[in-house]
Amino acid sequence: MKKLLAILLILGAGATFANEQNLVMVRSPAKAAHVMDVLKETVLEYGYQTAHVQRCDGGMAEFHYKSDFYRVVFFGKIEEVRAVLQRHPEMSPYLPLKIAVVAENEGTVLASVDPRSLAPMFPDDPELQVQLARWYNDIRAMLNEMRDLKNPK
Repeated sequence: MKKLLAILLILGAGATFANEQNLVMVRSPAKAAHVMDVLKETVLEYGYQTAHVQRCDGGMAEFHYKSDFYRVVFFGKIEEVRAVLQRHPEMSPYLPLKIAVVAENEGTVLASVDPRSLAPMFPDDPELQVQLARWYNDIRAMLNEMRDLKNPK
């Protein structure tokens, strides 16, 4: 429960729209450092750029949450992000996209906010609805790859 709360705090910061956010989450049997390396490569393979990797271990210690490895990968396609923010500046707390990577025992938990959960905020923008669905599909595919990842030998 503490891990889920911590992930929600990082990924859902700035949420102002609904009582509930949908998470896309998987568990990987691979160690977090390996998952992180492969995730950064996978983000590139899907045509995205990593904007920033935030280390969260220290900040979460203030909440009495201890993790050997806790990172958030911020990523996006700059043209898409700029186009969305030009039409909807209120999307800025949610962009770039984010995936949290947290060590758990011998494995790793990865989680992201489902971009489609933002759709109710913009019912009159069908182009954005399609974009949110595309982002979801890419995030889901990337996380599925991490779920099936094994530790290197």
